[in-house]
Amino acid sequence: RLQDRAKMVVKQAMSLGRKLAKEPDIFDGEWNDPSLMTHLFSTEYLDTLMLLTNVACKLLATQPCLAIAKAPCKIFGDIHGQLRDLLMLFSAFGNPLEDSTMSFVFNGDFVDRGAHQLEVVGLLLSLKVLFPDRVWLVRGNHEDRQMNEKYGFQDACDRLLGKEFGPKVFELMQGAFNRLPVACLVAEKILCVHGGIGDGTWKLDDLRTIPRPLAGDTITSNSWIFNILWSDPIEDGKDADPNIFGVHESPRGGVAAQFAWNITKTFCARNGLSLIVRSHQSKRGSRGFDVMHENMLVRVFSARDYEGHGNDGAVLQVNLEESEEGAPLLVVRPQVVRSVTKARNEEERRAKEEGRSLTSPRVKKNRRASVVAGVPSAGLGRRGEP
Repeated sequence: RLQDRAKMVVKQAMSLGRKLAKEPDIFDGEWNDPSLMTHLFSTEYLDTLMLLTNVACKLLATQPCLAIAKAPCKIFGDIHGQLRDLLMLFSAFGNPLEDSTMSFVFNGDFVDRGAHQLEVVGLLLSLKVLFPDRVWLVRGNHEDRQMNEKYGFQDACDRLLGKEFGPKVFELMQGAFNRLPVACLVAEKILCVHGGIGDGTWKLDDLRTIPRPLAGDTITSNSWIFNILWSDPIEDGKDADPNIFGVHESPRGGVAAQFAWNITKTFCARNGLSLIVRSHQSKRGSRGFDVMHENMLVRVFSARDYEGHGNDGAVLQVNLEESEEGAPLLVVRPQVVRSVTKARNEEERRAKEEGRSLTSPRVKKNRRASVVAGVPSAGLGRRGEP
C-alpha cells in the first residue's frame, strides 16, 4: 500500500535525524551520503517518488486553496533543499510521526539551491500523504517551473534520476506544486503566507476562489496572488523611518511590493486576524525569526546558514493557552537550531582564548552540544477566539 511506503520514508527520515543529532554538526552542503536516496525511499526510489507525487497531487487538488490548520501547530519557514536542517529541527522539537496532536505547516520554498532538494520534497510529500489533515504544504515562490529551471531543482532531478526519468519526476512535481494552497489559516487567527500580503486589499474569502492547477503565468498575471508569494514587509524598529506608510515598489522588481506596518494592521483588522506569519527572507546573522509591525507579523526561516548568511534555523510553535482572565490566548514561541557558522566561530574564539586546538575532545563535544543552544523561551501572545 502507498500509505506503507509513505510511512517507511517518514520512519527512515526520523531515525536518520536522531542519528545526526548525536554527531558533530556540519553544514547541509558538507553532508554527502551516497546511499541517502535508497536509505529514505528504498532501492525502488524512483517508483516510490513517482507514486507518492501522483497521490499527493490528487490529494492536494481535493483540499482548499486556503488550508485550515488547528493548534497546537508548528510552522516551518524556507527549507531550500537543506534536508539535514529539517531533520535536526524534527529531532530537536518534534515531528508528525511522534506527535499525533500537532499540526505542521511548511511555509513554502522546499527546493532550489540546497544540496538535498529531491530528498526534502520527497519527505514532505510523504508526510502529506501519511497525515493529510495535519501536514500542510504552502506554496512559495520557488514552487514554480521557471524558478526550478533556474535555481537547481530541475538539475537535481536529472542528476539523481538520470536524463530519462529526471524530467518525468520533475513534471510530476510541477503538477503537485501547481495544486498547493497559497496560504494556511492556523486556529482561525494566524495567516501563513510565504511572501506577504502585497497591498492588503484582498480578503481571506478571495483565496478560496483561486482556481487550480495554478501555473506560473496565471500567478504573474494576477498581482495580488503574485505578491502573496513575493512581497516583503517594510522593516520597522529603532533604525527604521517611522514616517513610512502604505505600499511601495519592491527592489525585487516587476509587480512585487513592499508593505508597511499600517497595511498589516488594517489587513488583520478587516479579516479578523491576530498575526501574519511569513517566510521568504533570510537575514544575515539572524536567529531565523523576526517580530515586526507592532507584533502583528512574524518572519520564520528554517534553513540554516542559507547562502552563507550565518543565520540560525527556526520554527514557530503555536499553542492555545488560557490567559489570566480565562480567555483563550494563542501563544507563539520560536524554537531555534543554531547556525553552524556561529557555533564554529565561537569554538574558534574559545579555543584561541584557552590555547587549545580545534581538534581537542572538548571542542568536538561542544560541537555536538551546541546544536540547540540559545533557544529563546519568550512567547508572543495573541488574544482571540481559537
